[in-house]
Amino acid sequence: MSKTLKNDELPAAVHGFVDGWQGREAGKVEALFAENAVVTDQGETHRGLDEIRTWINEAINLFTTTLTFLGAREVDGMVGASYRLEGDFPGGVAELEYQFHLNDEGQIVQLVFAPSAA
Repeated sequence: MSKTLKNDELPAAVHGFVDGWQGREAGKVEALFAENAVVTDQGETHRGLDEIRTWINEAINLFTTTLTFLGAREVDGMVGASYRLEGDFPGGVAELEYQFHLNDEGQIVQLVFAPSAA
């Protein structure tokens, strides 16, 4: 069952990830992930904190972007937050859904970047 969420209803880890990424604070972003977390971004999968740390450090400063919140949903424990990204990356505009799976402690155990569902 799907539930619509407002921006202020998103879990702390979602806000922490977005705010940390936009602020280019790699350490704060990394701290949100569980030890055994998995990230899928642009067709590549990064498993565990060592690979995720490398991904963060390589990607966090690649592009300057502005995010506009489009909407969010919760489906079977997955929180999908959709954003419109505008910036200096190829194409200049994209709409993505950040699909977060959190553990009971609120840490990110899985993060997938997918086309926006909003």
